[in-house]
Amino acid sequence: MADGPKYDGTDGGPIDLATAKKWAANYRAKHPGETEAHYFGRDLILRILAQGTCSGIRVYYALDDKGNKQLLLIGADTKGNNMLPASGVASNGGNQIGDASFPCPPYCPDNGM
Repeated sequence: MADGPKYDGTDGGPIDLATAKKWAANYRAKHPGETEAHYFGRDLILRILAQGTCSGIRVYYALDDKGNKQLLLIGADTKGNNMLPASGVASNGGNQIGDASFPCPPYCPDNGM
């Protein structure tokens, strides 16, 4: 079993295209017609990464009030703790929780997985 995360910004790594396509196909086969992906803009991701001691992003699965799949992006600090806003939606450099994504479908790329 692999050691746990280091939370130093180096965790994770690439996988090959064939594996990625296989895993995506596995998901679609088990969940036909469901949300396959979410698109998040660079600015949101960079704002989360710029938060103080942020070393990475943790992604939570979620369901909105209508039962639609959502992903929540939350900064993780160098100890692995979530960097949550004090309350509400943070602005002016405070910790943020990212959503407001564009789900696929209907916002799917032409060269999908």
